[in-house]
Amino acid sequence: MDCSGQVYQHGTRGLVRLPVGAAPPRTGMPSAIIGRVVANNIADQVLGRTRRQPKTASMANLGAACVASAGANWWSGTAASMTMYPIVPDFQRFPEYGRDLKFTFGDIGSAGHWIKKILHYMFIYKARALPFWWLIPE
Repeated sequence: MDCSGQVYQHGTRGLVRLPVGAAPPRTGMPSAIIGRVVANNIADQVLGRTRRQPKTASMANLGAACVASAGANWWSGTAASMTMYPIVPDFQRFPEYGRDLKFTFGDIGSAGHWIKKILHYMFIYKARALPFWWLIPE
């Protein structure tokens, strides 16, 4: 990769520029939502509840959040938090930046750290399938 962001590979005719495109998410909020929609569509087919239009979860209509820890101390830990909507930029709906700036922002501080702690314990609770685990969102 050079400083312009282009990716090159040595080919039979010398250096060849490779196209780089977005890939579907493998972890995090979007993949959980997409996975749930796929599972619901499969369940509908198995149970005979076919619909004209199956459920969808386009990343052009999904938002996402990320919290990255910058310290584990209960009182002095910090974290960087960010949200983004939509995940895939849409310059037709949001011509200036491709994203809705009311829902796309970032911050660093102790609030993000506490959110990360709460999310961690909620994830463990849900993974253990403890009572009412299904009330905890993706």
